[in-house]
Amino acid sequence: MSMRLELLKQLLAVPSPSRREEAMVAFLAEHIRQRGVERCGQMMTDEWHNVCIRKGKPGIVPCVAAHLDTVFEPANVKVMEKLGVVFGKDERGDYAGIGCDDKAGVYVCLELLEKFDDIMVILFASEEVGGLGAQHAPAEWFKDVGYLIAYDCPSRGFVSYTCGGVRLFANDGEFIQKAAPVMAAHELTTWQHHPFTDVKILRRRFDFSCLNLSCGYYQWHRSDEFILVPEVEAAVTAGAALITALGHRSYPFALGTPDHAKPLYEITESGF
Repeated sequence: MSMRLELLKQLLAVPSPSRREEAMVAFLAEHIRQRGVERCGQMMTDEWHNVCIRKGKPGIVPCVAAHLDTVFEPANVKVMEKLGVVFGKDERGDYAGIGCDDKAGVYVCLELLEKFDDIMVILFASEEVGGLGAQHAPAEWFKDVGYLIAYDCPSRGFVSYTCGGVRLFANDGEFIQKAAPVMAAHELTTWQHHPFTDVKILRRRFDFSCLNLSCGYYQWHRSDEFILVPEVEAAVTAGAALITALGHRSYPFALGTPDHAKPLYEITESGF
């Protein structure tokens, strides 16, 4: 397999229940140290256990995001992979949750971090208990964000049009007009109203355009959850194509901005 499967399995093996993400923060700090500044940039954290990784020269950058926490308590669970499916099993051999939501997204972000010279990664704590990390992440971290692509949609092909009723971009804006053909080429074509994730909070705090995309996890929050490796790979490939197309510039969309244009695509009811 072309992807760094071992890194994905290592992320899934680190316990990170909401409000107790210290072990994951430590893992990421060591990962960044081992990979080096040139590959991964500099990492910052805050008191809420949010993580910000900034790579490259000063100026406007694309930002990719996911969340660190999971709904599962620490347990003796083995992360396994068989025929491109990653899952967990406990000591009895029963399926057990390993935090596929949203460590698949964390993995995608770490891969994209190494593909671009100037980029930011922000990984939020406590999304599963109301997006506390996104609410409290330092505003200073976001001052150079030109746009943000989050990875907290299940399976493959999903795109959030709204999140908790909050619009993520303007229908007639240059941002989505540049992004939509790239997403279509990578089969990101199922547009839905997402119930909740960190982008809802970010769009209420900041005026940059956002996307929220699939990253290959299934049966989230259940003991039989799993990740399909080819779909994680597809998320990385599509993310790289999107960042290349959108570039290193700002795409503002202030909350409450009038947008009378019709969507460029059909929007279905939420399947999440």
